[in-house]
Amino acid sequence: SFIGELNYPIYHLDFETFASAVPIFDGSRPYQQLVFQYSLHIEHEDGRLEHKEYLAETNGEDPRIQFIERLIEDCGRNGDVMVYNIGFERGKLFDLIEFSAKHKTPILKIIDRLKDLMIPFQQRWYYMPEMQGSYSIKKVLPALVPSLSYKNLNIQEGGTASNTFTRILQGNFEGDVEQTRKDLLAYCELDTLAMVKILEVLRDVK
Repeated sequence: SFIGELNYPIYHLDFETFASAVPIFDGSRPYQQLVFQYSLHIEHEDGRLEHKEYLAETNGEDPRIQFIERLIEDCGRNGDVMVYNIGFERGKLFDLIEFSAKHKTPILKIIDRLKDLMIPFQQRWYYMPEMQGSYSIKKVLPALVPSLSYKNLNIQEGGTASNTFTRILQGNFEGDVEQTRKDLLAYCELDTLAMVKILEVLRDVK
């Protein structure tokens, strides 16, 4: 039933956010989770797969308007927008409406298209012992698609991505910024590729 109700093209979407105790940008609150990055794998009904992404610059400018405009363009107008744990991305989209009321209508249209890939695992419609009792994508992915792994990435989880971007933005990062930006993109890209591959496994359920 979950698979049968999906509408193509399917936009597999993942956000990354950062927060700081002292607000960096006007119109933000202490410790508010602000979006700075997304990955989007677009799965067409004929099997074609596109990838689009956005990573904010760290030049001190508020990235949210550019984030919003790129996201609206990249998400098109038709098809489901697939996320993993709908509460997070939906909450960030409502935050963006609060930040930029002029974009309310197109953002609401994206919210209306959201589907949650976590549901089949959260509801135990599909379960494997290798998931170790968890429906986190970090447990679901190696159980269903062992060929994909975060272990070979320099950035392997969202907390590291958030902290790394914050340090770069605040000017106290001592590593290779150019390479680290590539690492951030690689991590977020794997999050949405993982969703594509997980959905492939669910389609094969008999």
